Amino acid sequence: MYEPNEVLQTLTGRGHVSAAGCESVRVRYRVVVERREGSLFAHGTLVGSPVGLRPIWLEPDAVLRLKNGRRIDISVTDLVGETAEFESTGLLSGF
Repeated sequence: MYEPNEVLQTLTGRGHVSAAGCESVRVRYRVVVERREGSLFAHGTLVGSPVGLRPIWLEPDAVLRLKNGRRIDISVTDLVGETAEFESTGLLSGF
């Protein structure tokens, strides 16, 4: 039987996203944390400078730092103008 993903929380705020060899970029974020098959997973959107987000989009691994100091390992999957979409790549804890 199919079980839907369980949305645990939605986080919004201002933070920073960075990747190796790239300058850190200030962003507004919307993060959806959900449980999928017993594991925690996050996805969402980032809004920031297109010039700053483009090099991060080209890197496979990045880190999103939330306003509360938590960090989420992410991969930016799409970039259109100043809006980027991302998915978490590491284990989430503390959510």
